[in-house]
Amino acid sequence: MAKSKAARAEEQDPKEGAAPAASRIGHGGVISLDDYIAPSKLCMTQMEEYVGYMVRRLDNRIYRSFLDTLVHEEITPARFTALSIIGANPGVRQVDIARALNIARPAALKVVNLLVQLGLIECHPIPSDKRIGAIALTELGQRKLAVYAQKVREHEARVLEPLSQEERAQLMEFLQRILA
Repeated sequence: MAKSKAARAEEQDPKEGAAPAASRIGHGGVISLDDYIAPSKLCMTQMEEYVGYMVRRLDNRIYRSFLDTLVHEEITPARFTALSIIGANPGVRQVDIARALNIARPAALKVVNLLVQLGLIECHPIPSDKRIGAIALTELGQRKLAVYAQKVREHEARVLEPLSQEERAQLMEFLQRILA
């Protein structure tokens, strides 16, 4: 049988003057809903012990800064990477871009198609296998890539500003060792 509201109100925690059990939540009843105030600052020190968490936070900051840097361009980190790969490897195939970006082939197709629409790259069918296209930068793509690369270098200098040149070199070495 359900208890009446008055009967529930009379039930108290064992502590003198404590709020009714129904208004206390969390393991051990550590949160009182009656006088709840959200934490003004979250404690995150426990998360700062995890490399994955810290790398993800840094990735989010770098991504946001990248987008802010190229706000007036239709370029994202993935598009910039694909464009850079194509610029350094004329004749590259879509499958190679997918592999380099570690994305599925359909996702690489979307990136390639968008770069074609922007007039930055062009795909040329290979006579021996017309299903495969050799991808190259257009003249516009070459000019834009040079501009983007300079802006990305400036953006990365801002992100890495707290580090000395030696620390930057060490960071890159550490990242390369972890990714190897």
